[in-house]
Amino acid sequence: MGAIIVVNSSSSPIHVFVSKYSNSNGSDEWFTIAPGKRDSWSRNGWELVAFKNANDTDRAGKYVPVNTEVVFTDFARIAVN
Repeated sequence: MGAIIVVNSSSSPIHVFVSKYSNSNGSDEWFTIAPGKRDSWSRNGWELVAFKNANDTDRAGKYVPVNTEVVFTDFARIAVN
């Protein structure tokens, strides 16, 4: 099993959701990642990585393969490496 890594390169906490299509034992809850921090989710295939702000007034996301790093800078700049 691989992983999807999410990095928060913004100056604010961000809420992150990673779907669990390829890992039914995984969690698809919203998690908060502090500025400058990273977290990983164990997955096997393609997944949706979504972001929302604290007020849930802005959302954005990417559909990415396993063993990808997703870097959130702001809602207009989400890089997939």
